[in-house]
Amino acid sequence: MSAMSPHAALPAQDLLHPLATATAAARPSGPVGRAVALVYGTCALLAVAYPQALAAWLDEFEPNPVVAVAQSGTARLVAISEGLGVAGISGQVRDLGKQLTRKPD
Repeated sequence: MSAMSPHAALPAQDLLHPLATATAAARPSGPVGRAVALVYGTCALLAVAYPQALAAWLDEFEPNPVVAVAQSGTARLVAISEGLGVAGISGQVRDLGKQLTRKPD
């Protein structure tokens, strides 16, 4: 048995209100929040669509523990991209873009 009587306990709405307020305050809103969400979303889409660029960029750094962790994350991104079928589509689009922008000999 509890030493506290049920009548002395706070109502659930009194406990949940501060949580709801804190969560709402943590969410970005307005034009700045939408811009931040748009930038992060774009970066995430680019990372999934073309993770090979991240892998190539990380290969240029000197080996260290931070780069090793980043390369591990990039390997997971490559696996996700290939699993979703995005890698093949983005590769075809890149090849088409290269053909269209190739300078004539």
